[in-house]
Amino acid sequence: MKCVKGQVTIFVSMVMMCVFALFFCLVESARTAGARWYLQTAVSSAMDSVFSQYHRQLWDSYRLLFAEYEEQKELEADFSGFLQPYLQVENWYPMELETAAVTEWQTALDDNGTYLEEEILDYMKYGIWDMDFDADTINELWGNAKEADAVKNVAEVYRGHAKGALKLEKALEAVNESLKKQENKKQEGLSRLYSYDGPGFRRQAEELIRELKRMPGLVDKYQKQADKLEKELEKSRTVFNSKKEDCSSQTDRQLEEEIRQFEAYVAQDGERRKEIELLKDRSYSQVLLAESVIEEAKQVERIIDQWESDDEDEEGPDLGALWSPVIRHFQSLKITSLSFSHGVKDKKTEGWLNQVERLYCSGLLELVMPNGVQVSAGSLQTPELPSEGGMAAKGARGVSLMDHLLINEYCGRFFRYFPGDSRDGTADAEKGEGVWETGVAGEGGLSYEIEYLIGGKGLDEENLVCVVNRLLAIREGLNLMHIMSDSRKRQEAQSLAMAITGVAGLSPLVLLTTFFVMSVWALGESLMDIRGLLAGKRVMIFKSAQDWTLELEELLTIGREGQVSTGGSARGLSYLSWLKILLFMDEIVCQEYRMMDMIQMNLCRKQSSFRMRRGICQARVRCSLSGKHVFFSLGFMEHALKNPDHAYCMETEAERKY
Repeated sequence: MKCVKGQVTIFVSMVMMCVFALFFCLVESARTAGARWYLQTAVSSAMDSVFSQYHRQLWDSYRLLFAEYEEQKELEADFSGFLQPYLQVENWYPMELETAAVTEWQTALDDNGTYLEEEILDYMKYGIWDMDFDADTINELWGNAKEADAVKNVAEVYRGHAKGALKLEKALEAVNESLKKQENKKQEGLSRLYSYDGPGFRRQAEELIRELKRMPGLVDKYQKQADKLEKELEKSRTVFNSKKEDCSSQTDRQLEEEIRQFEAYVAQDGERRKEIELLKDRSYSQVLLAESVIEEAKQVERIIDQWESDDEDEEGPDLGALWSPVIRHFQSLKITSLSFSHGVKDKKTEGWLNQVERLYCSGLLELVMPNGVQVSAGSLQTPELPSEGGMAAKGARGVSLMDHLLINEYCGRFFRYFPGDSRDGTADAEKGEGVWETGVAGEGGLSYEIEYLIGGKGLDEENLVCVVNRLLAIREGLNLMHIMSDSRKRQEAQSLAMAITGVAGLSPLVLLTTFFVMSVWALGESLMDIRGLLAGKRVMIFKSAQDWTLELEELLTIGREGQVSTGGSARGLSYLSWLKILLFMDEIVCQEYRMMDMIQMNLCRKQSSFRMRRGICQARVRCSLSGKHVFFSLGFMEHALKNPDHAYCMETEAERKY
C-alpha cells in the first residue's frame, strides 16, 4: 500500500478553521451589534405603543396627554406585551425577555403639578389666542391689584375709625343734652321759687340732682370711647406703614393726608377732654349744693307752716324775705355749656351711610346677584381629590408671569364659570373652546369651576361668595383711589360731611367724616360694579369720570331702600377677565391642583374610576433579555459553563414623556 502524507491537508484544514472562525466571529459581532440596535428599536417601539394609550377623553376635553395606570406593574405588563412580537419573530436576532421593570415614572400630581403645567403651556404656546392682557401690562396689573387691596384694607380700617369718631361725637352730644336738661331744670326750679312754690321747686331740684348724677357716667363713657379710638389709631398707623410698600407714591401721599386728619382729631380731642373731665368733678359739688338748697327750702316751708299770729289783723310772713336766700343760693349753681362744636347734626344721613356697610356685611351675594338669576346648588362630591393629598405641604413653586398668564387663559377656555351654563358642546382646540357637560349642578358637580380654582370650597355658592368678596376688595380700593384723585367728587363728599356734622369749617371732624363718606361711596360703586359684572357687563380697571355710575344721592338711596342698581358699561373687562386677574394673584401650585380636581370631577361622570393620580406623563423602563449566539459557539466551554443554549445577557432601557 502506498503511503500518502497529509501534512498539507491538516495545515489547510487548520488554516480554513481559523479563517472560518475569524469570519464567523466577525459575522457574529456584526449580528450582535445589529441585535442591540434591533432591541433598542423594539423597546422604543414598545414604549411608543405604551404611551399611545393616552386617556382619550382627557385629551378630547382638556387637550392633556396622560396615560392611565394604577400601578407600575400594569405599565410593565403592557410594555412586555408590546415587546413580545418583536422577540417572537424569526430573524437573525433570537432573544427572550427575562425582566422589565419601571425604574422611574412621573404622574400628574408629582413635583407640585409641574407636569400638568408643562402640558398646558405646550398646548397654549402654539395656539393663536385673543388674550385679555399682553406681557407689557402684566407687571402693572399685578402692582395695581396689590395697591388696590392695600388701599381697601386701609380704607376699611379707617372707615371704622370714622364711625368711632362719630360715636364719640354722639357721646359728647349726650353730655351736652344732659347739660341742657340741667339748665332747664334749674330754670324751672327758679320759676317755682319766684312763685313761692316750695313743693314744685323740690320736685324740679330733685330731677336736677338725678340729671347731675348721670354726668359722671356720661363722662366716663366718653373717655372710654376716646381712649379706645386713640389706641386703635396707634395700631392702625402701624398697619398703614406696613402697606406703604404696596402703594404708589401718589396714593401713599393721599392716604397719609387722610390719616393725619384722624390723628389731628385725636389731638384736638385732647383739649376737649380737659373740659369734659371738669364736668365730672363739678357735678359732685353741684349735687351737694342742690341738696343743701332743698334742705333750705324745706326749712322755709316749715317756718311758713308753723307761722302763728294772735293778731288776726297782723300780716303773714314775708315770703319774699324767706325765699330770697333760697333763690340766691340756687342761682349760684352754675350750669355750663360746651364751648366747642360737637355732635352729629344729620343723624338720618349718617345712618343711611352706615346702612350701606351693614347691607354689605349682612348678605353680599344677595345684594349683587342680578334679578332672576339663581345661584347654583352644585357641590363637589368626587372622592380622592388631588388637592386632598397635602397640597399645602408640597410647598410653593415659582412660575414666570407670562406662563401664569397662559395658564389663566387655558382656564378661561376649558372651565365653566358663573352663571355655569356659558358654554357647552364638544372640544374645539383650534377655536380654544373647552368641553362642559350640561346639567352639572345638582348631579354631584360644580357649575362654577373657575370660581373653585380661586375659592377652593365644596359648594358653588361658597366659591362665588369668595370671588365676589375678592373682586369687591379690588374694586373698592381702585374706586377709592379714583375718588381721592377727583377734586369734584372730593368736594361733594366734603359738602355731605359738613351737612352730617353741622360744621361749616374744615375741622378735623369734617375731614375725617369726608373720608368716611368717600370710603362708603367707593363701597357702593363697587357693589354696583360687581352686580354689573355678574349681569354680563364690563368694568374698567381704572375709571374715568364717564365710567362712574353712582352719585351721592343714589348712595343714600341704597342705604335707605337696601337695593343696589346694576353698574358696569360696555367698556372695560368682563367677568371672566376679572377672574383671570384673581387667578393671576394666587399661588400657581394651589391653582393647578384645583384644576386637577375639576378635571377629575368631570371625567368621573363617564368613568367613575378615573383619578388624576393615575395619570402618567413620563416613564423609564429597564429590561433584561437573554440573547442567543447564531454564528458563534464556545463549544466545550459552554458545557463546562452549563449554557448549552449559547445565551448571553442583554440590558437596555427606554424613556418616554408626553
